[in-house]
Amino acid sequence: MSNRDGDVILACLKLARAMRRIPPERREYPFPPAVGRLLDCAAKNPGVSSRELCECLDVRPSSLSEMLSRAEAEGFITRTVDEADRRIQRIALSDKGQKAVNDMEAARNKEAQKMTSSLTEEEKEQFCALCDKLSAHMERLALDLPEDRRMPPPPPPGHPDFRPDRDGPRPPFPPGVRIKC
Repeated sequence: MSNRDGDVILACLKLARAMRRIPPERREYPFPPAVGRLLDCAAKNPGVSSRELCECLDVRPSSLSEMLSRAEAEGFITRTVDEADRRIQRIALSDKGQKAVNDMEAARNKEAQKMTSSLTEEEKEQFCALCDKLSAHMERLALDLPEDRRMPPPPPPGHPDFRPDRDGPRPPFPPGVRIKC
């Protein structure tokens, strides 16, 4: 390993520490973060089924049922029975839910713009490309490890041991999963 190899890893760790020191600019929403993720998923997948939401959010059906009931009571979503298969419930955002998603997205964009304002557009593209390349390489390295040496994935959001500051967002679903999370 050359000194530059170590510098790359240290730079990544330094950036991660610096990002944790900046508290997220959160508006006070009338729902917990898990419901915000539910609204995001419903916005990206109009007419999503309850089963698909369970997969996307990585929650148990009983937990999803509670989130859906709360979101529906607050007027953020509507539930309808699928005409082709009456066992399936379809979830869609209401106008109020779409406004909440738009507000959350605007707050996230504002925060991201503030955090990356020192970079040019070209530097942002280069940085993203390098991070994607390094992440893909690390994923391949992890798959090459024997099963007993692999790190377990972080607990899913909603799990009692999940900490957003430590565990971050969930990894993407494997290829072939059609739901957008």
